[in-house]
Amino acid sequence: MGKIFGKSYTRQRERWCESIDSDKNNVRWSYSRATCFGHCKYEYYLSYIIRDNDLYLSESNYYAEIGSYVHEILALIFSGELAAKNAYKYFKKNYDTHVFYTAKQSTMDKTNSAIEEYFKNINLDWLDQFEILGVELEVNFKVGDHDFIGFIDLLLRDKQSGKIVVLDHKSSEYPFKLNGEVKKKSESSFNSYKRQMYLYCHAVNQLYGEFPDRIIWNHFKDGGKLAEIPFKESEYQETLKWFLNTVSEINSEENFEPNEDFFYCSNLCNFRNSCEYRELSKKKREKNV
Repeated sequence: MGKIFGKSYTRQRERWCESIDSDKNNVRWSYSRATCFGHCKYEYYLSYIIRDNDLYLSESNYYAEIGSYVHEILALIFSGELAAKNAYKYFKKNYDTHVFYTAKQSTMDKTNSAIEEYFKNINLDWLDQFEILGVELEVNFKVGDHDFIGFIDLLLRDKQSGKIVVLDHKSSEYPFKLNGEVKKKSESSFNSYKRQMYLYCHAVNQLYGEFPDRIIWNHFKDGGKLAEIPFKESEYQETLKWFLNTVSEINSEENFEPNEDFFYCSNLCNFRNSCEYRELSKKKREKNV
């Protein structure tokens, strides 16, 4: 087990033993749950095994809140509850009731400015070619023997081809070079985004009896550029294999060691203000600077 630093080790170990058996048989998986283990095993341990806010308080962060807020506005637009021309005004008016956490001021200024520009100039003409099948569509499905839940930002059907398309809203920059290759700095995040969407393609197949024809990402911080790839059977199969291997690795894990990355520990981890490893990551960074 990871170090507990005097926090009722016996109580937590017993809870872990009970929970790990439950996880193997009864857990409902999500993409964020599966990827949490890859980000930091100790964060996974605190999130899904300990699950005790009195010992370790789980918190959101600026990046998650601003992303969720934009998703909410886009859901209102695509469901017909908010006119696109009013999106900028809505974003400004309701910002303080949706985004509470902060980050580096320059980061917030740059992010908020990009989003404001997107909503000021939002152009949804591309949507005319599609029928909307679902907005923030909750999907409950099986991957192997495992229950899985997800939320598809936008599920569409091409009016001309009749094919289904899945679309996801992303805060990251548009990932492709002019020649169509993925930018080197975007490779890791892009591969992660593909895995999430291929899992949702799996859900679509269970719901509709067919796979989507295309996967699209709406990069709202990059002017609403649409990144698009065709559905590929090989990448779909790789994703299922990745997920099942991840579940197996989690269920066999015993130590749940932390990832002491300073930026992640200080900004993204849900337990950044209560995890004992944050100070260690800080000291490690100061030593290396």
